[in-house]
Amino acid sequence: MNETWKNILVAALSAIFAFWGSYYFYSQKLEISKMDLHKSFDENYFSKPKFPSDDIILTVNNEEKEKLGLFQIYLLNYTTKDYLDIPISIKITPKKKSEFKVFAYSAVGQDEVYDLVEESKKMAFDGSSYNFSYKISSINRTERSDYGLQLRILFEGTEEPEVSIVAKGVGIRDFDINNSPYQKSENIKAIFLSIGVIIGFGLVMFILMALFLNPLISVLTKKIDTRTKRKHARELYNAIKNNELQPDKTDEEIASFVADMLFKRQCEWWDKKTPIGKWSLGLIAPERDDHLVQV
Repeated sequence: MNETWKNILVAALSAIFAFWGSYYFYSQKLEISKMDLHKSFDENYFSKPKFPSDDIILTVNNEEKEKLGLFQIYLLNYTTKDYLDIPISIKITPKKKSEFKVFAYSAVGQDEVYDLVEESKKMAFDGSSYNFSYKISSINRTERSDYGLQLRILFEGTEEPEVSIVAKGVGIRDFDINNSPYQKSENIKAIFLSIGVIIGFGLVMFILMALFLNPLISVLTKKIDTRTKRKHARELYNAIKNNELQPDKTDEEIASFVADMLFKRQCEWWDKKTPIGKWSLGLIAPERDDHLVQV
């Protein structure tokens, strides 16, 4: 293995170790204890049907309504551990009190299990915010989009309120599908696939260049290469003749001397080529006449 390939191998191994090292430290950073808060707001969840007779009435708590909305709040555990018997407080603050009014609510745990959620205190409205208190038996870690807590609120209003959640021993962050371990693994697979495609494309281009394009180019440019070699030979011939470096030789002998010297150099270079290297050059072996100057 020559020095160039050794350097390439060292660079490749260094890049691989650097990548895995970076990924390791990145994965350690993912161990921040934060659950994801996801919200779904639908102000037209249920509307009174419109008919010409208009005899249909939608009532809630003996009040006639035109429509009702559904506001759903989810907690997803993308952290690195499960949480047991965790108290959670949820505060919902409308931008305007008249734009959000709660009529009913319910909370469920993972897999729609009601028993996982215990209401510590009944919902209370303090004049600006609706406050909910729960104790969750378990919120298991998930890799996909399986929620650990879902709070469903039937409301009347048009503007989505602000939501603030406090959970003991764990932080809260806005939902992002890229926080999902499953999505991260998919992203990593996509990265490796992209790298594989790039490497594969490079290998295909190398094969095309080495086995097809380079030989074709070498054949098509043979005359140009020959002129370049004779130009170089002419320069050496002139330098030897004008500086009387071979005073005992005639012009023809000097031209023959230059041709022999350059031809031997080319033969040594050609003999060191691998079969693929020779193929990429169109199998055009050195010829003495390519270096022979006409005098």
